[in-house]
Amino acid sequence: MHTGIDVGGTFTDIVSFDGEKFTHIQTLRTSEFLKNPGMVEKYSDAVFAIAGWVREGKVIRTPNIPGFDAKLFEGRKVENDANCFAIYARHVTGFSNIFAVTLGTGIGSAIIADSKLYRGNGLASEIGHAIVGGNDRCVCGGTGHLETFFSGWAIKKRFGRELSREEILRLDGFKVLCAEIAKAVLVLDPEAVVFGGRISTLLEPEDFEIIYDFLPTEFRPEIRVIKDALAVAKGAAILAGGEEWI
Repeated sequence: MHTGIDVGGTFTDIVSFDGEKFTHIQTLRTSEFLKNPGMVEKYSDAVFAIAGWVREGKVIRTPNIPGFDAKLFEGRKVENDANCFAIYARHVTGFSNIFAVTLGTGIGSAIIADSKLYRGNGLASEIGHAIVGGNDRCVCGGTGHLETFFSGWAIKKRFGRELSREEILRLDGFKVLCAEIAKAVLVLDPEAVVFGGRISTLLEPEDFEIIYDFLPTEFRPEIRVIKDALAVAKGAAILAGGEEWI
């Protein structure tokens, strides 16, 4: 059995994988998980999917996880959470070229190119921190980032609550998000854009077709939404199996 642990901005999910079947072990609040070093030790062979920036096996920044201590994960197998989602998206869709986007506390994104995870120099595809304008401060300390227009934390800051599907689609920030994704499509020309994360579970593929409005007609990637709250942890569990992704 291989274990994947999604250490997200709000919750931590633990999943095992035997090569065929996934099993949900536990879900707890991330703040509770991080206060218990014994949990990390218990799952020492797991892959930890971190909602943050990971380079050369080290967590170097976690804008959406307050109080995160990278030392807790030294010597462990760590990977960016959006990268793990992309691996799971490849597993369930079969597409060889994917631009994957997670919409939750923050915005994550990742690239599958020719069936392989593309990391670049480690931080490939941090679209949530692209500068799109405005003067609002991002949780990472920057100004005018995409997350300030559309993210779970930005919505909570502005409205004090979660929004319905209809409310999300009326947000100007949703259009800004789709325009930025279109730019990535122009660069990558993926077969599919696959969405995941808590906010994405409220939406349907047709809601994202506004992306096409920002693209030449020759670019028409398929749009998929994976409504699986454990998708990131499942991708981490696949990685824990020592597949060619490592």
